[in-house]
Amino acid sequence: MTIKSNRSIVGILGIPGILLFIWLGSIWFALFITAVMLLALFEYYQIAKLKNTHPIIWIGLLASLFIAYFYYDQPKIDIIYVFSMIVALIMLVLFIELFRNKPNPTENFNITVGGILYIPLLVGALIGIRNFDSVNETHFTFALFISIWICDSAAYIAGKKFGKKKIYPRVSPNKTIVGSVAGLIFAFITYIVMDKIGFLRFDLDIVQIIILSVISGVFGQTGDFVESLFKRDANVKDSGILLLGHGGVLDRFDSLIIASPLVYIFLNLYY
Repeated sequence: MTIKSNRSIVGILGIPGILLFIWLGSIWFALFITAVMLLALFEYYQIAKLKNTHPIIWIGLLASLFIAYFYYDQPKIDIIYVFSMIVALIMLVLFIELFRNKPNPTENFNITVGGILYIPLLVGALIGIRNFDSVNETHFTFALFISIWICDSAAYIAGKKFGKKKIYPRVSPNKTIVGSVAGLIFAFITYIVMDKIGFLRFDLDIVQIIILSVISGVFGQTGDFVESLFKRDANVKDSGILLLGHGGVLDRFDSLIIASPLVYIFLNLYY
């Protein structure tokens, strides 16, 4: 089977599969996002290892499970317990690094902890957003995914057809200013349409629509740039090969890494 055929199969099954998990919600969506967190973090650590670092992979994966649980269950615990768990994690990583006798201990510590902060802590917010939808009968999880997909598609098409001036060639040489602006505009249009047809089940004012559009259209694209920065630093094209021609899991969810926690914060601040 050719790479093009593999890409087509993954593309055809991927989007409906994600939409199905969002529709199912509850534990099914939480398990799906947990799997995304684990796979994306593992890919991140593999990229980092190309720079002669040795992250403590099992610590990162275990921390991902705890973070997923907290987003799903959202237990009412005192801030001192959260602080204590963070301190315990840092001390555990430091203690292990002290005795494991691996080169580059400073980078090992930074990559291990940084990976946890970068992927599971941020991507896990999707579980919290879906729980918000379940409680309030809203569709913000669907809206976030759809707006990100439309933003990415509009940016690619407009950039390919009309884009000339690159927006950030040092990190992503193919992305253009025209493409990025088109992505933001279409993210805004997407939220306008979803609000007008009542899809979100919440009446948003224009300021809230602009905030959500900027999250998807600006910070979504920023997530893409950040991942490109890490891959370029390690001199790799894709984060992995799991998705058969589409790269790795981290490649497919990079736009949601920064956008997801911002939407989660938005919902908790406004509602």
